[in-house]
Amino acid sequence: NESLRLHPVVPGNSRLAIRDTVLPVGGGPAQDAPLFVPKGTIFVYHPYSMHRRKDLFGPDADAFRPERWESLRPGWEYLPFNGGPRICLGQQYALTEAGYVSVRLLQEFAAVDSRDDRPWAESLSLTVCSWNGTKVALTPA
Repeated sequence: NESLRLHPVVPGNSRLAIRDTVLPVGGGPAQDAPLFVPKGTIFVYHPYSMHRRKDLFGPDADAFRPERWESLRPGWEYLPFNGGPRICLGQQYALTEAGYVSVRLLQEFAAVDSRDDRPWAESLSLTVCSWNGTKVALTPA
């Protein structure tokens, strides 16, 4: 969850209102009143930025701290796979595959060492990835 919070696979997304609708919150000075959304409105949102909000994830929102999830139970402010009727169909597959590959790597290799002396740099486009690529050495078990 913490990795997907800081590095969501899809950092930005959008939706088009196909009919007039009303969102339950987002309107008014305090943004807690209903909000009318006319047909044709395009909503652009950025999970990359949303997941770094200090008011939602704490003053250390920019830090990688997996233990924050011991008590954190976010709702719509955490969207690594979107949500609702447009939730990613591959969410469970992706999480299962990531878990499987991680376990298999741990079973086959005694160590995984970075071979990149540069600090982490992100490449933000349609997806988030490492700007430097992935340079590692695997030591057989």
